[in-house]
Parts: sequence; structure tokens; C-alpha cells
Amino acid sequence: MSARLALLVWMVLSAALLMSPSTPAARAQPPAPDHPIVAAVYVSTPPTIDGHLDDPCWSEAARLEGFGCLDVDQPPPEETVALICVDQAAIYLAVICRDRRPEDIVANETRRNGDIWSDDFVWFCLEPWHRHKEGYFFNVTPRGVQCEDIPGGSAAKIEWRGDWRAAAARTAEGWQAEMAIPFAILRYPAGQSSFGFNVGRHFARERVSARYPAEMGITADPSRAADLVGLHPPSPAHRPLLMPYLTLGLGQPNRGVNAGLDVQYTLPDGLTALATLRPDFSQIEDVVEPISFSYSERYLPDPRPFFITGQQGYLPPEGLLYTRRIRDFDTGIKIFGTLGDETIGLLDAVSLGEENAFAAAWRHRFSEQMNSKLLLVSHRQQGEPGNLCYGLHWDYSWRTPEGFDGLWVRLHQSEDEGLDSGGAYAIGGGHYRGVGRVRYDWQLEKVTEGFHPALGYFPEVNYSGGEFNIGRWSRSERGPIEGQGWLLGSYYYPRLAGSGIFRSGFVPGYSWEWRRGRALSLALSRARRDNQDSSDVSGSYAWNTRDMYRSGGIFALAGKRLGGDYHYYSLDQRLRPLGRASLRLSSEYSRLSGSAGFDFRLRQTVLTASYDATPEKCIAARAVWRSNGMNVYAAYRQVVRRGADAYIVVGDPDPSRTGLSRRVLLKIMWTIYRRSRNEVTLRERLSPGVS
Repeated sequence: MSARLALLVWMVLSAALLMSPSTPAARAQPPAPDHPIVAAVYVSTPPTIDGHLDDPCWSEAARLEGFGCLDVDQPPPEETVALICVDQAAIYLAVICRDRRPEDIVANETRRNGDIWSDDFVWFCLEPWHRHKEGYFFNVTPRGVQCEDIPGGSAAKIEWRGDWRAAAARTAEGWQAEMAIPFAILRYPAGQSSFGFNVGRHFARERVSARYPAEMGITADPSRAADLVGLHPPSPAHRPLLMPYLTLGLGQPNRGVNAGLDVQYTLPDGLTALATLRPDFSQIEDVVEPISFSYSERYLPDPRPFFITGQQGYLPPEGLLYTRRIRDFDTGIKIFGTLGDETIGLLDAVSLGEENAFAAAWRHRFSEQMNSKLLLVSHRQQGEPGNLCYGLHWDYSWRTPEGFDGLWVRLHQSEDEGLDSGGAYAIGGGHYRGVGRVRYDWQLEKVTEGFHPALGYFPEVNYSGGEFNIGRWSRSERGPIEGQGWLLGSYYYPRLAGSGIFRSGFVPGYSWEWRRGRALSLALSRARRDNQDSSDVSGSYAWNTRDMYRSGGIFALAGKRLGGDYHYYSLDQRLRPLGRASLRLSSEYSRLSGSAGFDFRLRQTVLTASYDATPEKCIAARAVWRSNGMNVYAAYRQVVRRGADAYIVVGDPDPSRTGLSRRVLLKIMWTIYRRSRNEVTLRERLSPGVS
């Protein structure tokens, strides 16, 4: 039996075994002795989510105290207390944030799922599989702005992600927040009675975070989070969630009327299935690629909804599955989720009669320290040889109260029908002991000339070698400098076939951060690439780093590339001319001279403007000036809690196009699903009078 067939049979049989009714996946695992255990307190009347903690249930709730700082060995700047209770519909959390300077609390962001990370905020991490690994993150700022992170990722539509409620209020002693997390929006196996969780608070002024339980030490360790036990959540609702869309386009491209449908369905034991028919990949906005010099294709994220949902952690990594390689297709299906110690993912995208892209991953957790993952990616396109990639990942970590040590192995193999095969093999590790202590990481890697993942991001092959990086970052409680650190990096990769060095170098660097919101970094690189000098010196300076609306920075680099002299400069500045209007100006200049056949001089300036009419409605525009022309577009966005999301785009937001496109696109998307009795009751209780 060939390796390919053996791997396929193994994955199919394992998936069938995991999905069989006899699997023990739904069995809750007993808590480890060092996990703080919090018994679920059931209340008869849930709180009204308004930010005011005057509901009777909060006097009955479990009280969580003893928050400890992450990454720094110091007490939290202020006291934090959390309260938690439960009913049949949801888990409720209140967080009381003491602050001796309430007038200096930072809360700038107004849009849901916006950039809250320079604000004060609290978070609630729930891990319904009770494996003390990745979880749902629910964040709230003092303005009541919500931001959530769904395991595996999710499209932006709020009802598609799963809605939850939160509110916040300022007090004479600081601020406080309330949350209600419905069981209906969580994925968990039937019969689950214990969830892992932690509660945290970010202090914007001090730029540190504190978390309960404090037993986690000075670095984040999800394996030592708390246990919420004694839960009786409702059986997961097995019902379809439909998200149809309709577009009307005038001008090219996307002329005419188009419609399609995405469907999401929660399977037994917490698996989620997605299906799409005629998915809409017309651009609302895409990444503007920088013009800095790159020896290879630049990696860019993929914003398309079908690929975002359930992708990260469930399917093969970008090296084997870079979804930007998959162009428009007709229909697709995706299945992902966690079954006890098994995590699985499957994707199939089909262009009828032309192309098929298939990917699968299966991860097994042997313990809290060790797991392994099997990977498979297949690509078939009419007129081209079929391509198959498969791989094995293995990870092991040793946790300590201060940090961790880790070891990992990556084995990848590719096969083209009738052509050569090849592989990419790597082993590496790391050592981390928190802020103020030396950290390092290393890896050894070999990539053969025949390695060709047709759907992966692996732009360079034919090398072997290794690298080692060591550094330290320290914080100061007093003085004008808040933090400073150094980093030394070294790498050496000779060619496998042929003579010479693929790349080698030694890179020292140093960085400083000031309490008044300034930062400076300097680096020197002594390097070679394909037997040519690739050395450079670079520096960056940033200001107003704590103000999301007025921050800015400059970067400069001078050195050698491809045998010539290379210079690159960039400037980035954010502005807030009006209360709801914001601007961002980014400008770049890149020049290579004296290189045979590769001389160039490039300029790019990007101006982005937005006006937040409400937290749900925004008007935006972007102009991109390049050496070869200009691209302009304007858009209206409506992203609502309930109802139809709408986009109106004038022009073409594809930043690679130039000129003013005579194009108008209207896109409407909405959700259709049947609410359970618990969801209807919960919504009426939490937000009476809100539609």
C-alpha cells in the first residue's frame, strides 16, 4: 500500500471511529489538582445587562479575587474582583475594576470588534471542551464596546459568529462591566458539565494585564486555568444557520445580479459543518501590499468569510494550505471541531469540472504537554498534474511557574503525478521565562528542491541549515523608560543542490519604550543571500503609541540587495480631526540602484478616511497613489447586531488596480435561523425593548 493510500485510509477510519456513538469524547475530564475549582452558582433571576451591579443575583454569585500580573513579576496596579453565576440559558460575569484615577481610564474605540487593544478592557475566556487549551475570548471596554475571538476564526456577521451581551459603567471608584454568554453560541459536546475559564483585565496606562487565577504565575499558561464545575448546559441545538447574500453590480467587474448562500450547522458532540453555494468573493476591501523589497512572494492574509470560519488550528497551516491559492469556486464544504482529545478539520472547494481543492487535519492530544497532528492537502486542476501533500506535526512543552520550554517537529512531503516529489523537514524548540529573563529559540530545517505544495505558501526550496535567536525584554516600574530589550539573531542555510549559501546572517538589535508613548528600535544586519551581500542597518521611531487615533511612526533602512544599493523609508500617521472622523496616512519609498537588471524606484501613499455615524454604520474611503497610477474607492458599511449587513462600494477596492473604476456594488447579507425558547427568553430578559 502506498504512503498516500495508507494515510487516506488512516484518516478516514479514525474519523469514523471518532464520530461513532461509542466514542468517549463527550466525557468530561477530571480537573488537575492545581486548577482552581469554582462551583457554578445557579440563580433564578438573571441580571439585566446594563453595567450596574444592583441585581440580586450578584450577591449570590461566586466571588473571584486574587488576580496576578501576566509576564511581569509585580502586583497588579489596581484591585479587580469578578462575580460569576449561571442559569439554564447563559453564563453571567461581572468585573469590578478599581481605579484611583478614574478620570484617566482609556476608552477610545466605539466599533464592535474594533481596535480595543490600547484601551482599558476586561476579558472572559471560556473553554467549553475543558481541555485547558484555546478558548472563546469575550472582551469589554469601559464604553461597553464588545470584541470577541472565536476558536478557529469566524466571518464578521454578528449573528453568524454568535451574539452575546455586555455593558459597562463608570463609577467613583473606577469602572465595572457585565456580560451574558449564551450557551447557544458555544460549541461543546453533549453532557459536558465542566468548562475551563479565566478572567483578565488590561491596564492601558501601565500596559500590563492581570488574570484570575493568579496561580498561573508570571506567564500565561492555559493548562492551569480555573475549572467551572457543576454545569448543566442545555443540549447543543442542532439546527441550520443560513446566511444568504445578494449583490447588484454596475460596471466591471461584478456586473449584474448575483446571489449565494452559506449554511452553518452544529453536529452532535460539538462539530460544526459549513457549506457554501456560489460564495461571494467580490472584494469589499483587500490588503494594500507594501513596496518594501522582498526576495520572494509576500504573504497576505485572506479575508474571505468561508476561509476565515474554522480555519486557524483546525486545518493545515499556510505552508501547505494558503487559501489565496484557491480562486473563485462554485461550492464548498468544511467540517471542524473538537471531540475529546481529537481535533479535526476538513475542507473541500470545488469548481465544477475544473478544479478541486481538498484539505484535512487531525490532531490528537496525548496529554496537556504533548500532541501530534496529521495533515493532508490535495489539489486537482484540469490540464495540470495532480498534487498531494501530507505531513506530521509533533509538539511537546514543559511548563514551569515562570514560563516554559518547548520542542516541535514538522515533517512535510509533496508529490506531483508523474513528476518529482520532495519534502520539508524541521525540528526546533524554545525557552521562555517571562519578562526580565533571557529567552531563546532555535530550529534546524531542510527543504528539498522537489518540494512543491501547490496550495501552500512555501516560496523557496533547496536549502538546509539552522538558526538561533536569543534576547531579553525588561520592564521598569519607575523612571522615564518603561521597557527595553535586546535581540541577537543568527542563521546559516547553505544550498542543498549546487554550491553557495542560500542565506546567512547575524542580526543584533535593541529597543526602548518610554512611558510617554514613544518607542525606538535599532538593528544591524550582517548577511549574505545567494553569495551576495545583503547587509543593512535600520531604525524606527514611534510616537503617541497609546493613542489609537494619533499614533505614528517612521522607519528607515539602508543596505545591499542583489548586488546593489537599497534604501527604504516609510511614514505612518493617524489623525482624529473630528469626534467621529479619523484619517490614516501611510507613505513609502523604495529604491534599488546599481543592481544589474533590477534597478527600480517605487513610491506609494495610502490615505484612508472613515466616519463613524454610529457604532454600526460607517462611511469610508481609500486612495492609493503609486508610481504607475492611483486607485480610489468609497464605501458605506452597515454591520448590525440583528438584521441585514449592507455594503455599498463606489470604485474598485482592489489596491492592485489603477484609475478610477466606474463601478458600483451593493451587497446585502442576512441570517435566517430558528431561535430556541431559551434564546428568546434570554434576549427579552437582557435587553427589554431592544429590537
